[in-house]
Amino acid sequence: MDDYLRLATYGTATVMAAYVLKSILYAPNLNSIPAIGPSGVFSSYVGAYQYLVRGKDMIQEGYEKYRVFRVPLIHRWDVIISGRELVEELRASKEEELSIREAFNEILQTNMTMGPNILGNPYHISVTRVGMTKNLDARFNEVRDEIMCTFADHLKLEGNEWKAIPAQATVMQMICRTGNRLFVGLPLCRNVDYLNLNFEFTISVVMAAQMINILPGFLRPILGPWISPLPKYLRRANQHLGVLVTERLQMEEEHGNAYPGRPNDLISWLLDVAEGDERTVPALVQRILVINFGAVHTSANTFTHALFNLAAFPASVTEMREEVDRIVKEEGWSKVSVGKMHKIDSFLRESQRYSGNSITSMGRKVVKPGGFTFSDGTTVPEGCFVNIAVGPTHSNPDVYENPDEFDALRFYRMRTEDEEDSLRYQFSATNLDYLSWGHGRHACPGRFFASTSLKTMLAHILVNYDVKLEDEAAGRPLNMWFAAICIPNGKANVMFRKRQAV
Repeated sequence: MDDYLRLATYGTATVMAAYVLKSILYAPNLNSIPAIGPSGVFSSYVGAYQYLVRGKDMIQEGYEKYRVFRVPLIHRWDVIISGRELVEELRASKEEELSIREAFNEILQTNMTMGPNILGNPYHISVTRVGMTKNLDARFNEVRDEIMCTFADHLKLEGNEWKAIPAQATVMQMICRTGNRLFVGLPLCRNVDYLNLNFEFTISVVMAAQMINILPGFLRPILGPWISPLPKYLRRANQHLGVLVTERLQMEEEHGNAYPGRPNDLISWLLDVAEGDERTVPALVQRILVINFGAVHTSANTFTHALFNLAAFPASVTEMREEVDRIVKEEGWSKVSVGKMHKIDSFLRESQRYSGNSITSMGRKVVKPGGFTFSDGTTVPEGCFVNIAVGPTHSNPDVYENPDEFDALRFYRMRTEDEEDSLRYQFSATNLDYLSWGHGRHACPGRFFASTSLKTMLAHILVNYDVKLEDEAAGRPLNMWFAAICIPNGKANVMFRKRQAV
């Protein structure tokens, strides 16, 4: 028995050593692209650790020195580009050259963590982009009702006293409830276990993907399915959604998709597009889970940053309140009236510029044989990843005046000064100088829904509450960083009280 164990150990060690050697010998040649941090065969692993803990500084260093550079990760190098010209070339590239699907699949190991059909048939993206956007006006009153209810449920304020609220955890619940009021409606959008499974699924997918990516390539398809959290969460999601989706499928089969009283929600929008095997209970439950994955955490982090900025930089509160009070008095609450709250819009856009969720964006994988060559002559080999330096772009003084200052009405002034092209400065807009949402045809498909819901939440706060930092002397809570990802401080509280009459 000892001989078999010894043989197995030696065999495994030999295979692993051969894999590492192959990875070194056949890795894409990136010597022509300058590296930030150690770049040796083994020292680059030190650089990869450095990137985990000080990725922001490394990206900024590369941005200041080069237009194209690379940073080390544990299992690969990422190439980072900057400058309007190169960003436009990436935006205009074809999927057969620089692939967003391949990048997304490898980063999150989507085929295993979410299912191969998600990228094989990504019809939910058009549902998110079109269905949510065009139906938000009709469903706006329900979305606002959920915002009012979730704030009341979580804050529970009495009298005029200040109350400390855990910012990130509370916002996460609020965002998930509000989104799912639109997705699946009452009462499920308020079910605590349903909400929790959506939070946990996102975290589990990211962690599982990291574990799978560390594995040698030949082991990923073998061990990846065992690591994937998908089966567990599909079973749990089915407990909440299975009966509901089954009933909806039966109604569609019996009455078509235009029967009286057909719910105007995510399930209907999916059924309007889904075909074949996608029109089954497991497939539809899976899509709802994946859409929540994309919708909840990003919006929650964005709004938590905004809440911290609202408390830390209150200079514009009076102006924003006056705008909301005036518009609501004249027009009431609607998607259209919220769209006219340009100062609210500017605040959120500035918050996203100042406190973005990531300092890189628009990740692509080079799939063009022979690599992809940019106009400056830089060729990124096939199989490599390309990202854009978003954070440094947003803090570039040649692009934004006094970029290190939080200026809540920065984009409001830009809209006012450039009336002919004012829409390019609104919260949901993308351009070569504002890349938080991405840019081009692959820009975030849910940004229009996110923009309206976050603006409504901020307007609701301004109308009904006063906000301040728990420790005003300490200033804005420090962000937490993991490589290029910026996470709002999960331990920080924000103080709320009922709005005081002036």
